[in-house]
Amino acid sequence: MSYDYDVIVVGAGPAGIPAAMKSAETGAKTLLIEKNETIMAKKPCGEATSIGTFKDLGLDPKPYIVLHKVIPRVIAPNGKYFDIEFAETYSINKTMYLQELALKAAESGSDIKVREPVLGVERKDGVMKVKTKYGVYKCKVVIGADGYHSVVAKSMGVKEKSEPIPTVIYLMANVKLENPDVAYFYLGSEVAPKGYAWIFPKSEKVAEVGVGVRGGNAKAYLDKFVKMHEKELGTGRVIDYRGAPVPIGGMISKPYGDGFILIGDAAGTVMPLTGAGMHPSGVAGLVAGETAAEAALSGDTSEKALGRWVKRYEDPWGKKIRYSLKAMRFLEKLSDEELNKLADVLRPDDIVKIANGDDVLGVVRRLLKAPGVAYKLAKAIVS
Repeated sequence: MSYDYDVIVVGAGPAGIPAAMKSAETGAKTLLIEKNETIMAKKPCGEATSIGTFKDLGLDPKPYIVLHKVIPRVIAPNGKYFDIEFAETYSINKTMYLQELALKAAESGSDIKVREPVLGVERKDGVMKVKTKYGVYKCKVVIGADGYHSVVAKSMGVKEKSEPIPTVIYLMANVKLENPDVAYFYLGSEVAPKGYAWIFPKSEKVAEVGVGVRGGNAKAYLDKFVKMHEKELGTGRVIDYRGAPVPIGGMISKPYGDGFILIGDAAGTVMPLTGAGMHPSGVAGLVAGETAAEAALSGDTSEKALGRWVKRYEDPWGKKIRYSLKAMRFLEKLSDEELNKLADVLRPDDIVKIANGDDVLGVVRRLLKAPGVAYKLAKAIVS
């Protein structure tokens, strides 16, 4: 057979770029294809992440990527809040983050093409064909990292999608933030039913303000939220306005098949409770890229061979996503009064662990000794 590449990655986002980087590092001839004219942050995103993201992706938190450190503050409906000071969290320039990853992919030997939309993918006689606006590429394995409305998934007959939450963000200039080093997360039915609203400072006078809701119009809730915080946001002007679905329903049941792997939003590698995707999707890209390269180089690109990426991802990330999903399913049913009661019992480290699906059983053991809604949360997580 004549192949143009061993592995082709569709979509140059937080999942796709690490996949191309790792595939090339593993020795596979790799191509990364991006439909947009440049590699940049297009999708709505809080653009805040932990130091762990940089460590796992092998990036230095350079000054042109990291804007500043922030302290996450989680605010209950009654106004009680937790400052999570021990978690090293950065407000970042996501475009520069992605371009730094693209540099590493290029240094690893991956080819990169931008402004080349993929129109479809097919498998014929064991050969994967990727049709773009400008031609057809033949390869052994395709990695679909092309978002919630994945062309790769659709072409391969994958109909399952992770449950989405509609998300809308404003980037607002000329705001007057009281605490420009605090990243605010607001809970409650008044601000964001079955979701949350946020204010993430980019600088003293620029902030990203966003909301993710289910069961309501996200744009209407965002406008209402801005009015509720008129003291800080009333003088602000919207200089960027975007919306998109974020998959928070956990991983789909089978993000792979003969000749292909799905990652990122296409597969649901997102933390359900927070909607955070850069870290879990970045690691998913590394695991999938290595698995795809090994399969392509061995000549076995079967469903069984490519399904190994999920097994490798399972511990700890698959488990983390499932725990986070269980916590989200429980919390989304609570009234504001019950959320307030839960805030009286939880500690800041409990919140981080539950949100990230990390050491959840340790939290559960403590909450099982607590009364009321905290006990019910613990039971829901381990059920």
